[in-house]
Amino acid sequence: MSSTVPADLPRMFRAEPKLSAVPSQPSAKTRETLPAESPAPRAWSFIDRTNDELQQVTCMAGCTNDHEDDRETPTHPYDVWCQTDPSNVYLPILEGASGVEEFRVLGAFVRQIPFSRHMHERVPHAQVEIVDDHFMEGLDPDGLATVILTLEAQLAGFRKVHAQLVELREQGRVQL
Repeated sequence: MSSTVPADLPRMFRAEPKLSAVPSQPSAKTRETLPAESPAPRAWSFIDRTNDELQQVTCMAGCTNDHEDDRETPTHPYDVWCQTDPSNVYLPILEGASGVEEFRVLGAFVRQIPFSRHMHERVPHAQVEIVDDHFMEGLDPDGLATVILTLEAQLAGFRKVHAQLVELREQGRVQL
């Protein structure tokens, strides 16, 4: 008897490969491409300073606020917020007569204020720090996209100025 199956044998008579009952494990390369499991959002409670009632809070995913102070003492609900870690960059900036100082510039993070009086702050929104404690607040995805596009256009302008500067410096070396 032949160990090969004739090609003209109807499909119903062909033996299909059996699937293993043990699930395969991802390889090291596959593991690198799998998304990391994010921990479940934290749930906690605090005493509402306005009415002495216990308020329940579930942090937004990615919240890095400690909330320890909120849990330990009576807190006003408007003082409770969640936020992600900011992306901070520092640059030396001339500060009037006092000279050059390092300032935080162009940082961004996501914030949610669950008990806010303003509905748009109760959902996750972006905040962009333009320069040291000067923020664009309450940005929805379209608003943040507009900021990104504006900064990309400005960055393209910076690249042109850089090219001009390099060219002018090179011309200056030739003349010396």
